[in-house]
Amino acid sequence: MSDTARIVAARDLNEAERQAKREIMPLLEYDRVQLMLTQPFLGSLAMRLELVPVVDCRLPTAATDGEHLFFNAEFMRELDTAKRQFIMAHEVWHCAALHIPRRGTRDRLGWNLAVDHETNHVLGEQGLEIPQGAVHYPEHAGDNAETVYAALQANPQLLRSRGSLADQHDPGGDQELPASGPIDPDFLPLQATEIWEQWPRRVTIAAQQLRYLYGHQPGWLKQLLSLVGEPAIAWQELLRRFIERSHTSEYRWTRPNRRFLTQGLILPGRHSEHLSIAVGIDVSGSTLDDLPRFLAELKGILTSFSRWTLRLVACDTRIIFDQVFSDDNPPPDDLPIGAGGGTDLQPVIDVLADQPPSALVFLTDGYASEPSQPDFPVLWAISDQGQQPAPWGELISLPPPS
Repeated sequence: MSDTARIVAARDLNEAERQAKREIMPLLEYDRVQLMLTQPFLGSLAMRLELVPVVDCRLPTAATDGEHLFFNAEFMRELDTAKRQFIMAHEVWHCAALHIPRRGTRDRLGWNLAVDHETNHVLGEQGLEIPQGAVHYPEHAGDNAETVYAALQANPQLLRSRGSLADQHDPGGDQELPASGPIDPDFLPLQATEIWEQWPRRVTIAAQQLRYLYGHQPGWLKQLLSLVGEPAIAWQELLRRFIERSHTSEYRWTRPNRRFLTQGLILPGRHSEHLSIAVGIDVSGSTLDDLPRFLAELKGILTSFSRWTLRLVACDTRIIFDQVFSDDNPPPDDLPIGAGGGTDLQPVIDVLADQPPSALVFLTDGYASEPSQPDFPVLWAISDQGQQPAPWGELISLPPPS
């Protein structure tokens, strides 16, 4: 049958199929919220993707193009919650691991099976239960997709043993057209290479957030970061993102998020009062060289907020400067802070304990004893040739002054 004949045989959606799409959408939204709560790394990446339920004979299960998560509504409607959430996590991991651009010129079917195996094994390592029917080759547990693909090419029998939950993660290009069935106008996968250029940075940001939550990176995440590469992001951009997160990620249970009440979920609502941030300054000589450009960048970021409070605290072995500034009273370009003797970071942590800020940015060379970890987020801004003074907190490294 020619491709033209196959297209002619296709049809529009009927009312039952449109109803299936309407019914599955709130379940998909619920699944994504649950993924945020139980698998924060995958959940944060899922929030970057648009949920699109479809009924289309070209998509039997699920797929992604790096911008959308496409789900066959009739297929997903028959699954229980655990399987639905596994499939969503599965599609997100295809994006995080760059499976579509990694394919290159490899055969589509063999590559789909290889990356499905790699994905399912990694999700199992993360504590998700691999459902029956998912693609998994126990003899290749832990092998990457490239290794599994080579094994599949050497053993064509394995190519015919795809599971019932095998997805079509790359919904475009040279796939076989269906003979007949519904064609959904919402199933419009993109074929844009620039989409995938954004994913290493997305993965890096999600990894930083996970490290802040748990204080370490699990082995599977370290392997992923080594695979996709950690993109070089300017320290100014990382500083801006940290400050914006410290403002927008404040949650309060006293005002529930009404968006999810209809789904039976009581989640905290956002707290939208003004930004309150602290900056600690280690007054060693190398750090003071970075202070003018650091403060200039910080002031530029703060001006994007309508209301803000900035508490500047400088120390050597004790507090030598402690002053509060605001949008009505911004800090001067030249602060009356000179070099001190010795370094102890703990006094800054202690002085902020009575009135905790939304977050603390600490400018230091890091050559000091590890302070105790506070209850608020910390970003270490490390001067050139410095070191991170504690295993917790996020990190930016300042290049040498030009």
